[in-house]
Amino acid sequence: MAPKRRAASALAPATPTKRRAAAPKAAASAAPTPTKAPPPADAAAAVAALVASAPASAPAWAGPGLAHCAAADGGRLGEIVARCGFPDYLAKDVADDSACAALCRIIVGQQLAGAAAAKIWARTLAALCPRGFAAAAVAAAAGGAAELPDDLRQACGLSRAKAKAVVGVARAFLAGDLSDELLATAPVDELRSRLCALNGVGPWSCDMYLIFHLKKADVLPLGDLGVRAGAARAFGVRGRGKNGALDMKKDADVLEALFAPYAPYRSLAAYYMWRVVDTKAFNQDADA
Repeated sequence: MAPKRRAASALAPATPTKRRAAAPKAAASAAPTPTKAPPPADAAAAVAALVASAPASAPAWAGPGLAHCAAADGGRLGEIVARCGFPDYLAKDVADDSACAALCRIIVGQQLAGAAAAKIWARTLAALCPRGFAAAAVAAAAGGAAELPDDLRQACGLSRAKAKAVVGVARAFLAGDLSDELLATAPVDELRSRLCALNGVGPWSCDMYLIFHLKKADVLPLGDLGVRAGAARAFGVRGRGKNGALDMKKDADVLEALFAPYAPYRSLAAYYMWRVVDTKAFNQDADA
């Protein structure tokens, strides 16, 4: 899920994961609830201050995106934005991290909470790239095989599937099928196509890369349980999943409608859904 947890890889102080979360207790219906009134003046002022103080390292769209998300749909997220503050991942400069390293780190961190993901990534670097990540070193470790030898794989702490995926990503970069330049400039649709064609890189991993490494503004990771749980709590909706949880497939139309007002900044809306799930104050409010 996100921020606190999910700060899994070093992609951001809080990077989402696919781990399970308790089904939200606050729910109303399987469709968007009526628009709420604009946020209180103090929340609006807090959001304005956040926009005005956006870090220089943040992308140019960060300030306008915050203002839009706080005001859209009658200001439903205004108080949440004000309470959670500026997105920490946007304030972090990750430009020195290669695209290949970022993708491999996301793969390594799949289905792991933050601390565990960071530990496994550190083990992977120590075993394969002690002098710093290098695609050539990863590929060389596998030799001519599709995955790492068992001793190296176990030293990394990786499953066979993750080891194979990491090797595949490294080889894709070495072969020129992917490059830092391509991933930094290609349209989102092309990026999705190229990334999801890689073994071990599915829609979730692709979305995490687009949001936390490339810092794309309009990515909606509906495959992430934290985003769906946050939406149920923040918008007060009940889905068709187990115990009323929002289901990625069964409630796709509901989710798309809920987030539509936040385009073209749905990455930010998703971030605040993670914060709603991980922030104690919101959980107390909903459970009261």
